[in-house]
Amino acid sequence: MLRGSLSQAQRTQNNPLPLGTFSQTSLRYLKGTLGAQYKPIGRADTGQLSNGGIGGGTYNHWFQVTLATPGWIIVAKGPPRPKYIQVSAYDLNKTPIQGNAIFDSDSIETSSNGTVYSPYLDTVMSRQSDLYNTFDRLRLDRGDDRYYPLNAGSYLICVSSTRNEPLSYELGVVIEFPITEAFFELEDDDGSVCLQETEIDASNLDSPITVDTVIPVGANAFTDTSCTINSGVTLTVSDGSTWYIGDRIPAADYDNFKIILEVGDDAYYDTIHDHSLSEWQNAWDREHQSDDRFPELFTPLTNRP
Repeated sequence: MLRGSLSQAQRTQNNPLPLGTFSQTSLRYLKGTLGAQYKPIGRADTGQLSNGGIGGGTYNHWFQVTLATPGWIIVAKGPPRPKYIQVSAYDLNKTPIQGNAIFDSDSIETSSNGTVYSPYLDTVMSRQSDLYNTFDRLRLDRGDDRYYPLNAGSYLICVSSTRNEPLSYELGVVIEFPITEAFFELEDDDGSVCLQETEIDASNLDSPITVDTVIPVGANAFTDTSCTINSGVTLTVSDGSTWYIGDRIPAADYDNFKIILEVGDDAYYDTIHDHSLSEWQNAWDREHQSDDRFPELFTPLTNRP
């Protein structure tokens, strides 16, 4: 049966419209109309038992996204009336999804030098289960599972109407994947000089940093494993200096760590990943006709060119 041979009114969670299997960045812009319709349906005869009658339409549209490798699925509601549209996501890989409470500004507070701040603001509360409960102090999101890439497999997206009237919707869907490239830190704009460490020659910066601190020009500072800068405190890395945060490197191994290499698929990088406008535009152009313009709905979701 062809993918488009069934209308959305004939689809349920058991036979959703498949959007495809993805292994690279891809964008979809979905449009439809939800709500009941008044039209003849079924067989037109009335002389025998039949399915004829008046009705039609649906309050739910179902879509399926399959990830060939771990990645993220981002959905964004568009015009004309997004507040009347509800979007839900479901895991079809037999993995239970359980929503947990999120820390707000009144949940846990701590103070330092008279400044009060909330260290767990907007992160998921731990529970006695393996769902969203993978606390990792080395990650910027503290191990909040909502920011991890989804495992390879199939996921269901349901677009629902909250009104008893015909309601058109537009929905942007972005499928992203963690990068596997490595990035060299360079000393100049044209990329001709590769940044190298010589030795850790500045005083260790112990965490947390509670007072304004400046790393002098030409110094190579070091903090073991991770570092927290208290609210209201500023740490300045002077031009020409470096600040290394990580496992302590034995002096005998300095030569093996001279070139600073940022690996894209480590535990730090996928904590908060970038959404590149140019990458999204290239993905759109690759999969759509030249006269099908890039939807402006996606632009506010990006955080770098």
